Amino acid sequence: MNRFIRYWNQNRFKIIITLIIVVFIWLLIYIINSILANVPQESINTNVTIQDSSKPTESVITGEEMPEETVNENTNLIQKFVSLCNQKNYNEAYNLLSTYCKEEVFPTIDDFKRDYVDKIFTSNKTYTLELWFDTNTVCTYRIIYIEDNILSSGKIDTMNNKEDYITVVKENNEKKLNLNGFITKGEIGNTSIQNNIEITVNNKLTYRSYEQYNITIKNNTNSTIRISDGQDGNEICLIDSNEVEYDSAINEISISDLIIEPDTTKNLSIKFYKIYNLYRTINKIRFKNINTDINNTIPNVISIDIKI
Repeated sequence: MNRFIRYWNQNRFKIIITLIIVVFIWLLIYIINSILANVPQESINTNVTIQDSSKPTESVITGEEMPEETVNENTNLIQKFVSLCNQKNYNEAYNLLSTYCKEEVFPTIDDFKRDYVDKIFTSNKTYTLELWFDTNTVCTYRIIYIEDNILSSGKIDTMNNKEDYITVVKENNEKKLNLNGFITKGEIGNTSIQNNIEITVNNKLTYRSYEQYNITIKNNTNSTIRISDGQDGNEICLIDSNEVEYDSAINEISISDLIIEPDTTKNLSIKFYKIYNLYRTINKIRFKNINTDINNTIPNVISIDIKI
């Protein structure tokens, strides 16, 4: 008994403080529980709908809703593709690509294996989708491939995330995929002739960040011509319906390819800096600085427009 009294006398202040804290915590818990008990159950929303990030239904650009059937068709195809890539089933995944995607982006299955699957799917990936553009012919999504380690580590490793733009197209009544930012290919076939120089725009490849036009130029003159001096990308440009000009990557073409001898035909692929946008319609390509005779000391420069 004496020992207890001595302990009390020596620690009385600490014991009282501890008791006060314990009582305060108990009262606080009691009050919170009482408040929650009186909250009407109908005010607690138990039917919260969480948007499936792998099945977007609305365009983040236009706000337009996509029909449920189309949503399921497109997203199921993408889900199948990702699953095959995770399994390293190269053949079946490659078969889901469109003919144009194979021709223009991955000409062989080895290209696809090396430049896409083995580069992105270094480990299992999950993904999220954003619906960007939906037209009658193509539907483009922004896809983020995510490192699938959340179950084991409890974390999402954003450092290893990979981004792409993946487009669903219809080919022979079957849906296929375009990858690596490749949206679609369109045939054009328009020609313009001036001063015996004939320029034909054969087709257009649309990518997320640029457009590429395949062009045939026939020099039916007796002189050596040059379609650009290769210095200024605006010398060959796209022009949209608002007269906005988009420069070409003319620096990517060698000077020798820009020079065409008499009675000679050349095929060129010219890239233009135009981001994919449904609301910017291209009307024509303009060649502003065609020198009709590079051997003449006095340059004769003409401009040719080709409607597309």
